[in-house]
Amino acid sequence: MTRILLILLTIIAFNGANFAQNTHGIASVKSPDGHTSIIIYKTSDTSIAFSVSRHQKIYIDSATTFISFGKTNRNAIKPIYLNNIRNTSKRDTIRTNFGERKVQPDHYNETAITFKDGQLVNTLKIRAYNHGFATSVEITNPQKLTVDDYHTTYHWTNNRIYHLFDTKSENGYNSVLGKDQASAIAPLLTVSLGDTLLALTNEAANYEFFSRAKLWMSNYDVTISQSGLYQIANYYTPWHYVIFADNANDFIEGKYLLYSLNFKPTGNYNWVKPGKVYRHVGNKDSDFATDRVKISIDFAAKMKFQYVLLDNGWYGLGYDNEFDPASDPTKTVSTLNLPEAIKYAKQKGIGIIVYANKTALTEFPADSVLTIYSKLGIKGIKLGFFKNRNPIDNVLASRIITKCASLGLVVNVHDEYRSTGVERLYPNLLTCEGLRGNEYLDNTGNHTTLLPFTRYMTGAADYTICYEDATESHLNLQTTKAHQLALSIILFSPLQHIFWYGSPDWYSNEMEIELFKIIPTVWDDFKIIGGFPRRYFSIARRKGDTWYVASIAGLLQTEIEFPLSKITSHPCTVTHYEDSGNQSIKKTSFPATPSDIIKISLPPNSGSVMVIEPRGK
Repeated sequence: MTRILLILLTIIAFNGANFAQNTHGIASVKSPDGHTSIIIYKTSDTSIAFSVSRHQKIYIDSATTFISFGKTNRNAIKPIYLNNIRNTSKRDTIRTNFGERKVQPDHYNETAITFKDGQLVNTLKIRAYNHGFATSVEITNPQKLTVDDYHTTYHWTNNRIYHLFDTKSENGYNSVLGKDQASAIAPLLTVSLGDTLLALTNEAANYEFFSRAKLWMSNYDVTISQSGLYQIANYYTPWHYVIFADNANDFIEGKYLLYSLNFKPTGNYNWVKPGKVYRHVGNKDSDFATDRVKISIDFAAKMKFQYVLLDNGWYGLGYDNEFDPASDPTKTVSTLNLPEAIKYAKQKGIGIIVYANKTALTEFPADSVLTIYSKLGIKGIKLGFFKNRNPIDNVLASRIITKCASLGLVVNVHDEYRSTGVERLYPNLLTCEGLRGNEYLDNTGNHTTLLPFTRYMTGAADYTICYEDATESHLNLQTTKAHQLALSIILFSPLQHIFWYGSPDWYSNEMEIELFKIIPTVWDDFKIIGGFPRRYFSIARRKGDTWYVASIAGLLQTEIEFPLSKITSHPCTVTHYEDSGNQSIKKTSFPATPSDIIKISLPPNSGSVMVIEPRGK
């Protein structure tokens, strides 16, 4: 073993400020800002582990990655197999037209430790970011051995933490203390009782090999795990990563890690068109009559939306039979003349998106179905009942998304499917669900103020925003109208569905819905005003020279002070939309200067939106 350690010290090639030899272990790596330090060391049981500190405070004292092949239950990452250590740095930016920021940082330092066991070669990569860290394994596997187990375990040093998590995508969130046992699906939010820590554990770049990550919590350990890999000779695991910070601003800023950990696109996606969507819904064939679809198209055009979605019920055997293998997704119900509807929509500047579920795209050749859609002039597809609990679902979803890219179709994947940042590689994947959306009408501000710190840290999500009638309650929502207005800005989705359960004849008050006409769905920049999970959230998003400031409250009265100097140095005009009772909106406009501090008072479950434009616009 002495000879092995001597070799280790010899092969560490880089000893700069961010990649230092560690006399107590194997190596260390620091974040670009120098504040996060990761020490990689050998444990007493001859495993490889690392610790993570920020500003010289240790947050994770022991983190280990375990990967075994062929049901051996033997960790292939051990010092005895160590072959090489390589260090790299990256200082770049990520540019996108379909995100929350046009330009995001791509800054990290990485150490790659290679382990060789016969023909099997594994390279453990550990990246240090200013807002967190990440690990993955690259594998050369000539024998095509199947991965039996792949997981990473973090032991948190803080004994005053609790975890917020969901066990199924549409179940909502539970919580347990850090010492307690529980299981979850990614992502997992860890919070300190003193509000001094926010941490997110998640997976990235899970394209098609592995099942969706699962998590286990016990005695301050958090384990993120994958299984079920196909037998492939050369591949890589998903990244396991943690974002952590001592305040909401820095925590939310860290979401760029997800983009950094994914591959960049290889094709031309300039044709992709984000936008707002009106959902045409029905539960019988007559609801999809061509004339009724045209009413939805007219309403979408009036609202300056970009798309109309023909949801479940438009094809094959109709609404009640969507899981019947004989329900043909290329045949409309008898009441719908689809080519006529598409032609009418095109005249109005509206694209048609259609729903098709997993059953239909499995029983009928997906490539052929999608080609037919494209030739008809359909602009996108909503995929239903994709679960990505196993590699089969991941492979099918990936192949459909790439086929849609070749055909010029945008994609929205619904139900349990959660992207792991793969929309960077496939920008036509504009959104997916994977959360308890607004079709659950009993959602309160307790849920929506948590989402920016959980699901929306992992990429775009389709919350299916609802909105009440102008004169009466059809939906009995637990949050106010201004809360719903604010969600359309707070909850990022390049394909943003609005009026999910609404009907065009509900909305007779033009002022109450005018904001939906002008809000973008992709942005140039954002700044966090403030927030905390299950309390409140406030964000400013910019498009061009206009800022949209959206705020929502949880279950308690909330007071927010917002200095205009945070977003502008010029005189401006503020248009404020707020609640006037639970069922109506109050609109006011006033001039302001950068020295002004705007105070927002939010009753429980309410919201507020301010549109801030340069003076004279």
